[in-house]
Amino acid sequence: MEKSKEKRKLVNSQFNWNRFSYRVNIDFFKKWSSQMAYILGFTFADGNIYKTTLSWDLKEDRELLVRINKAMDSNYPISKRKASFRLRLSNPVIIDDLRRLGIFPNKSKNMNFPIIPQEYFSHFARGFFDGDGWIYIRKSRNEISAGFSSGSKKYLKKFVKNLSSCSKSSDGNLRIKSKITKRGIRAISYQVDYFWENAYRVLLYLYSGLTKRDLYLERKYKKHKEAIELYRWVKSGGRKWRVIEKKFGPMKETLSDLWKAGYNGPQIAKKLGVHSSSIYRWLISTNTRPVFKEIRRKGIIDG
Repeated sequence: MEKSKEKRKLVNSQFNWNRFSYRVNIDFFKKWSSQMAYILGFTFADGNIYKTTLSWDLKEDRELLVRINKAMDSNYPISKRKASFRLRLSNPVIIDDLRRLGIFPNKSKNMNFPIIPQEYFSHFARGFFDGDGWIYIRKSRNEISAGFSSGSKKYLKKFVKNLSSCSKSSDGNLRIKSKITKRGIRAISYQVDYFWENAYRVLLYLYSGLTKRDLYLERKYKKHKEAIELYRWVKSGGRKWRVIEKKFGPMKETLSDLWKAGYNGPQIAKKLGVHSSSIYRWLISTNTRPVFKEIRRKGIIDG
């Protein structure tokens, strides 16, 4: 018996227990920064608090959890679960700070909108967007929209008020959504939608001026770029472009053929039912150089 105890003591003394100790910056949520604001916003959307533990579970996007871990100077492991990746941090100081900032256990309907310095609000909003936001792009209709959802109407109304003010957009379309869960419980959430120009303004606000340190979800970043490009394309005459191509065929060939048939710039514009300035832009975008140079030389279209 004594030999067995001595053997266990020897094993314990030789075992490196430090390999199982984890660290995290416990003061991370005490001082505002772009990374702190983003992670706070993301936690309002996708974070979970239980006792002294903070966790995030994502079905995909493991790389974002890696970046969050790095930003918080944490070496906690990211575990692979059956249908998700999980990062779980444990520290009572962090939990106390999150409570102070408005996040509580069972937070979906129990959140208080925090006081956020204006310089960090775009990062907070982007974090919340990456967790509980969406972008819809309908190229067939030349439409874009963006939106947010929350279980707390009070929180979402304050969030929308701040976002609309900062992005110079409207207050969006706030609506209620109800569904019956698998357990037969009626679940209620609140959603706000921004359409077309308002969606463009919101997305521009969320993603403009990002640096390498700033956090964002890569797939939503790419989708926001797609939405921005569609909006700008349509605003520059893209809707008419699509109608013309449907009627006459590819734009470059249409412009060249009309020019070869003896039409000048204003006549091409009249034939296609657009302003001559649109013809000017389309000649540039289609790289129809011979036609463009000739039109410029004759002064038919200013440029």
